[in-house]
Amino acid sequence: MKKILSLLKTCMSNNMSLFRVKNKNNSKTYKHILPIILFVFVFFAIYYYADIIIKPLIKINVGYIILSLIAIITFFLTLVEGIYKSSSLLFNCTDDNLLLSLPIKRHTVLFIRIFKFYVFELLYNAMFLLPVIVSYTVNVKVGYEYYITSLFMILLLPIIPIFISCVIGVFISFVSTRFKLKNIAQIFITTIFLLVMLYLSYNLESIAKNIASNATSINDFITKMYYPAGVYSKLVTNFNLSDLLVFIIINILLFIILILLFSKVYFKINSKVKEIKVNKHSKNYIVRANSQFLSLVKKELKRFTNTPVFVINAAFGLVLFLIVCVFIVIKSDTFLNFINQYGLSLKKNIITEYIPVILFALISFSSLMTSITSSMISLEGKSFNILKSLPIKPFKIIFSKVIAALIIMIPVILIGDSIMFIKFKFNFFSIIMIISLSIIIPLVSELIGIIVNLKYPKMNAESDTEIVKQSISSFISVLIGIVLIGINIFVIIKCIEYSISNYIILFGGIIVYIIILISLLIYLYRRGIKYFYNISV
Repeated sequence: MKKILSLLKTCMSNNMSLFRVKNKNNSKTYKHILPIILFVFVFFAIYYYADIIIKPLIKINVGYIILSLIAIITFFLTLVEGIYKSSSLLFNCTDDNLLLSLPIKRHTVLFIRIFKFYVFELLYNAMFLLPVIVSYTVNVKVGYEYYITSLFMILLLPIIPIFISCVIGVFISFVSTRFKLKNIAQIFITTIFLLVMLYLSYNLESIAKNIASNATSINDFITKMYYPAGVYSKLVTNFNLSDLLVFIIINILLFIILILLFSKVYFKINSKVKEIKVNKHSKNYIVRANSQFLSLVKKELKRFTNTPVFVINAAFGLVLFLIVCVFIVIKSDTFLNFINQYGLSLKKNIITEYIPVILFALISFSSLMTSITSSMISLEGKSFNILKSLPIKPFKIIFSKVIAALIIMIPVILIGDSIMFIKFKFNFFSIIMIISLSIIIPLVSELIGIIVNLKYPKMNAESDTEIVKQSISSFISVLIGIVLIGINIFVIIKCIEYSISNYIILFGGIIVYIIILISLLIYLYRRGIKYFYNISV
């Protein structure tokens, strides 16, 4: 027992942070205090939303429905996070060789893996569940049964989504041993989830009213579809010890079944995953002499498609651009109302007249907020020295990353452009200028990203997520993008107010961005190569 506890303590110290935080000095205060601050921030944000939803429910004496809602919401949140984390917590663990070399049974190793997974999901689950539990306590009089029920719900609600996410994780990992496109499911699910969350945030008040007006039918649907949600609301309104015991037993049995089923395939799949990882790493820098630049671009595209968090980070802004274009085409009146909410009293004919300029603003927003290259140097990690040793000019290596990013971005932007061209019947000159901007602005964005990443690389990150989401270069690139977007929008609004024509605004945008582009290229050629050589791993 002491061995198991010691192993658990050792394993829990790695890759368990809900918020990936790291600094060069490895300050314990920084590493522990900042995640707590972030947790508190998320707690109060969810508490605020829960408070908005629960108040109309209390008026009709069905406040308990919010507990059913949060039970099923945390199910989906934990499921998505579980599918995402199963790769690093179960199949790509850095300490596998050490654990398997120790005189302990393989079932013990598997139990430690799954228990670690459970603890991570428990913390993740609690981050969303606790604010709603507190909100219910503040707004509704509760007895000791509520606290007992809520405690067991916090402990047991993660088990069912863990069970399902492990099954999906096994399937994805099994497929990945045979096919190259192993991350499609994860990327698709996460992108859809982010879009749904964006929609819910924008329509929260109307959703709260709809929930209140259809509370009983919604609760009946949820409780029939998801057993734990039904148990939670039932135990809160009419506590029954036997119902609680049955719920506890079912979850314990599921956990045992998970370990037994997993033991049949886990080690076989894990060894295959590691074998593929080694093979990919060994082939990563094979560059053909007769097509060096093309090979470098292919390498970057392959790295992009094989890094789910990288794809999701880039795809979200691009997919959102397409959705907004389709929305404008289908719901132009709603779009007009949305614009006028922010102090712009524009008539429909004015909006229609300035559609090319609005599309210009959307292109700049999507492009400047999608900085793919701001992570590309850092993602090289310890392999960067191999890249530096290749007999290829540094500028060619750097620019191959920019071209790879453009290959990802520009086709998506041009699809959105085409939708708008067809619907609003752009003339020839407007089409040419919009297409020009659709190439120049992404190029400016990616040049900014690569320059910043060369200046502030993060070569010792523990995960891709840390690089893509939490590095200094990503933050600075987005910040520069926000500043440029703000300037764009301000200038466009002023031009519309003074009735300046579309052609002048678009042509002026092209001239300004070409000047920025040339300046960035000169800076990259003169200083970027020095930054490249100064990077050490």
